[in-house]
Amino acid sequence: MAGLAKGNNPLQQWHHLFAASDNSKNGEAQAHMQQLLREGLPDRKQENWKYTSLDALSRYVFVPPETTLPGRDVRDGLALPMDAVCVVLVNGRYSPELSDDPTACGFRVQWQNHPGSVPDAIQQEIFLHLTESMAPGVLHIEVPPERVTDKPLVLMNISMSSGNDHDALPFSHTRCHLTLGSNSKATVIEYYASQHTQAHFTGARLSIVAGENSELHHVKLGFENPRAYHFSHNDLWVNQDCRVFSNSYLLGGQLVRHHTSGRIDGENATVRINSLALPVGREVCDSRTWLAHNKGYGNSRQLHKTIVQDTARAVFNGQITVAPHAIKTDGQMTNNNLLLGRLAEVDTKPQLEIYADDVKCSHGATVGRIDNEQLFYLQTRGISQSAARRMIIYAFAAELTDAIADESLRGVVLERIGLRLPEERQ
Repeated sequence: MAGLAKGNNPLQQWHHLFAASDNSKNGEAQAHMQQLLREGLPDRKQENWKYTSLDALSRYVFVPPETTLPGRDVRDGLALPMDAVCVVLVNGRYSPELSDDPTACGFRVQWQNHPGSVPDAIQQEIFLHLTESMAPGVLHIEVPPERVTDKPLVLMNISMSSGNDHDALPFSHTRCHLTLGSNSKATVIEYYASQHTQAHFTGARLSIVAGENSELHHVKLGFENPRAYHFSHNDLWVNQDCRVFSNSYLLGGQLVRHHTSGRIDGENATVRINSLALPVGREVCDSRTWLAHNKGYGNSRQLHKTIVQDTARAVFNGQITVAPHAIKTDGQMTNNNLLLGRLAEVDTKPQLEIYADDVKCSHGATVGRIDNEQLFYLQTRGISQSAARRMIIYAFAAELTDAIADESLRGVVLERIGLRLPEERQ
């Protein structure tokens, strides 16, 4: 068994927490836990973990999450300032008391008290097994066929704890499944926030099945506190004539590892998978994508950008696979990185696997620093050096922030970026 040998053994702790939970009686949860135990915790000798260390996890004692609900004022204080229907999960559990009724807007929501009845993962991974084994239930969200929803749906995931033990790591997992009927259209915002400032662990998985000719606009906001550990998996099943747009803004967390996996299983589908990350201090942000074009005439574009400061590290690993007979596929993947710290680091690996003829696919990556000539030009126009740097940083991010259609939501993301820039953190 691979794994971390010294300190508190996270694997053993997770097994004990699982054995003490109701999930231990569920067959699917048991299978995921057994697979996790067989694989063990990865270390940096493994290719997929070469640049991301899990050593810090062995410092903590993992503890179950609180079940006490926060007050409505906590929800309102963390809420996004936009016209949307809000569904709240607290430490992975659906809270009807804190949630709006989404039915009138076109969403059907049902909580299932045990894991299961959801699609298998597109790409298996140890932390996906952990979330599937430990999540207290599944929130099923459905948009009926032919329905265009009236408002966006915000999935607000609140991590909360009242403890102050620095060695304890509250441990929660969220599991949601979204189904879009044929010819439907919806916007879903997946939002993660911390109610406290102490370290905590979040595991999350959102699986999405988009029916024929449906359209989905998905936004992920990773706004947890700077001491959070966040491991997440988004799976996309895309059918014929679908249009799926997924944008992730990873702007908080000591260690963030985010996976987006997709399967294009119908012809003439359009997929956009984009992300923006801004690690600071000693944070690590590890973003991974895997997209399979299994049918022809598909169009996919990926743009992933990181702004890395101080001694932080960003990791990107992306792969596009084109299956045999998936002719006329058009897929592009780009990873652009801006280094702001002398000791900041980026490790990037975009990949293509093409098994079909008559396709158009490309991938590329860039890593660079702020251009001194650009700074000088702006300063000659009477702009201070710090203001000029901010302008360049916002311009670098603009291609992704401008993709947010809702003006209020775009303002929230821009404000979050501003708070993580050097002048605001002094």
